[in-house]
Amino acid sequence: MMQQLYCPNCGTLNPPNILFCVKCGHPLARKVCPNCGFQVPANSVHCPNCGYPFPRRSLASYRYTLPSSSTYIHSSLRPTGSLTSDLKLVFRMAFKRRPPIFTPSQAVYQRLPYATLARSSRYFHYALLAFISGVALAFLVSASTNLVVLFLPAFIAALIPALLYLYWIKRVDRYEPEPMWLIALAFGWGAASTILAIIPNEILIPLLGGWMGTAAFVEEPLKILGVYLISASPWLRGELNDHLDGLLYGAAAGLGFGFIENILYIARGLALGAPLIIPLRVLTMGMHMFCSGLIGWWMGYLKVNAIEIRWSTITPALITAIVVHATWNTMGSLGVVGLLILLVMGPYLVFRVHRMAMDALVDEYYWGFAHGYAPVETVS
Repeated sequence: MMQQLYCPNCGTLNPPNILFCVKCGHPLARKVCPNCGFQVPANSVHCPNCGYPFPRRSLASYRYTLPSSSTYIHSSLRPTGSLTSDLKLVFRMAFKRRPPIFTPSQAVYQRLPYATLARSSRYFHYALLAFISGVALAFLVSASTNLVVLFLPAFIAALIPALLYLYWIKRVDRYEPEPMWLIALAFGWGAASTILAIIPNEILIPLLGGWMGTAAFVEEPLKILGVYLISASPWLRGELNDHLDGLLYGAAAGLGFGFIENILYIARGLALGAPLIIPLRVLTMGMHMFCSGLIGWWMGYLKVNAIEIRWSTITPALITAIVVHATWNTMGSLGVVGLLILLVMGPYLVFRVHRMAMDALVDEYYWGFAHGYAPVETVS
């Protein structure tokens, strides 16, 4: 009676009741009933063939099924504190496949204080205020350039893809879902951070000969500042448990920024009779999601490795995001050739966000998040 599954990706023989390959992390669509050997859907709670109930196993029992050589985070995957080596690690994590992380620091099991949960409506109000501030900025800029009549269609054209992107990435976070009020706070911060970016951009871009890549040096630190404050706050940092959480909050901040920015660009493009500006700006929003999401991902990854989140430790991810952002802006100023590159680069960056999220979800599975050990807060 066969009770183990071969991974269709790497061929590794996996223990029964495992949803992801212990070697490569590839999803196993089915598992085997230990009673009758019947293959059943991976999320089944009992065998449809013999009725055998699949018991709730302890976190330790899941770890015992893992290869002993892969119990801990491999040394090549750990941040070292060296800027050069950590830059290489960030690049590897962002653009290449990696094995699962089987054992994290205990920081990933932290929870929010109940006092914070009781004040969650207050944080949502902060998010709403930040969102309105960003929208007000976009409206004032539109009014100053005689584009008020195009503000509403530009607002709708910018908001819909932002919400769709956010919904798409939020759906991946299913084992330990992040609260919507905190995601809204990150999104609102991203929207409001456009206010802080205006003056530095207006000063630095002309100083560097009009190079649009300069904006990346201003915008990336400002976008991620809100997520950094979440990670540093004694009332909120318990919710940023790992790299999937950081990716979600960083992506939300990037989407908030891209939303306000897109209102201005889309209104300007529509005024010039160029409706194709809309799909291009949708791709640009994906770039913002990737860049800020990568920095947030790295913040969570530092926590997984029990490393303090400071500006000095997140610098490798910040530099990587700035390089990607500056490259994007530079391509956008190169005419048709640059546009063709962006048409390939944009979907690829969105795919990498998806890949990082799915790999992080596999990690959470091995930490017991899928089996009742996720630090999900409830108010009694």
